[in-house]
Amino acid sequence: MLILLLALVSTITPVLPSGAELGDAALLTEPIDRNLYLLGPGDVVAVVIEGGCTEALLGAGVSPWASYMVTADGYLSISGIGSVDVGDLTLNEAQYLVHQKAAVYYPSIRLTVSLLQPGQVRVGIRGMVEDPGTYIMTSLSRVSDLVWNAGGISAFGSRYGTMISADGDTLAVDLHISSATGMPNLDPFLETGASVNFDVCTEPVYILRAGMLHPGTEIENPRMMASVETWELNRSGDDLISLMDRMGGIPGNVNLNSSRIFRDGSRLQVWSDAAGLLPEPLIPGDTIMLVVFTDSIAVGGAVGNPGMTEYRPESTVHEYIIAAGGPVRDTSLSGVKHFRDGIEIASGGDALANTVLPGDAIEVPYNWVSRNKDAITIVGAIITIWYTVHRIME
Repeated sequence: MLILLLALVSTITPVLPSGAELGDAALLTEPIDRNLYLLGPGDVVAVVIEGGCTEALLGAGVSPWASYMVTADGYLSISGIGSVDVGDLTLNEAQYLVHQKAAVYYPSIRLTVSLLQPGQVRVGIRGMVEDPGTYIMTSLSRVSDLVWNAGGISAFGSRYGTMISADGDTLAVDLHISSATGMPNLDPFLETGASVNFDVCTEPVYILRAGMLHPGTEIENPRMMASVETWELNRSGDDLISLMDRMGGIPGNVNLNSSRIFRDGSRLQVWSDAAGLLPEPLIPGDTIMLVVFTDSIAVGGAVGNPGMTEYRPESTVHEYIIAAGGPVRDTSLSGVKHFRDGIEIASGGDALANTVLPGDAIEVPYNWVSRNKDAITIVGAIITIWYTVHRIME
């Protein structure tokens, strides 16, 4: 069953995150613990003198606020104070040392050291990811950020992995989602020179996301198939509910009534109207097909480019018609129809201002003259012939 399902999606070109070479995720930051974050080359810190500077301090070259970068050998060179070795020190430790050195020259001085911008780190990732290689990230990036920039975990890849630091220390990685935090279970910060590896999934369950246009109408066109993902069963065993929990929950666009578990040729339900999501025990090799509603809008009839149009929140029927190439010359918008779940909900001028939801369909009919132009042409020809014959007979 899995081979057949994979065959359906084998022709799909995956949409990978942009900026994989430079690391878009590196632009993201998060709060840090001043007692845990270790300063390193490339970190930019702000040194602030509390209460400002006196004329004497200004004359000595001390600035009330200035930014400095940690050098490649781990030093901060602060104007009016000197160089301080802060490599591999926490922010609080670095602040204490800078304050101690400044107090030698200015006994009453008080200052703070804070992180302005994390430094860059060069890390490698290999194994079961879409684009293994070396990436430039920041010291506030986590393994999950690196995986994102490497195109994500590839088919048959495990979400259990390891990160080996430049010093040879090994850290465990577990990108399954914690139900308590909504974040990966073990997602360490990246270190320069580190190498991250993800192996093949040993006890896989396959998640197939299949598209559908309207409730109860599954799309059999392989191009509408979304993706196949591999998730590893918990080492202590999993049922459907616990696996969905570790995946981060079930998206709101999933039709659970149509979803199934494929196992040895059988199809098992995942949902009961009476009991809800079923705690079906899972075994390695199971394929869970989650039927999802597509976010596309169908615009058909007398428009320039009839077909599926990408869903855009808050857009109206008229805006979707324009996005589909606009009405052709031989039509009138007075006959527009707006469908939802296969049922006409508005027509004519009342439909044009309607807000469209995912899965809706819009029909722009040709006008009467256009629909009947062949008959009109024939009738016109008959009238012309009759008029010609009549003039000859006269």
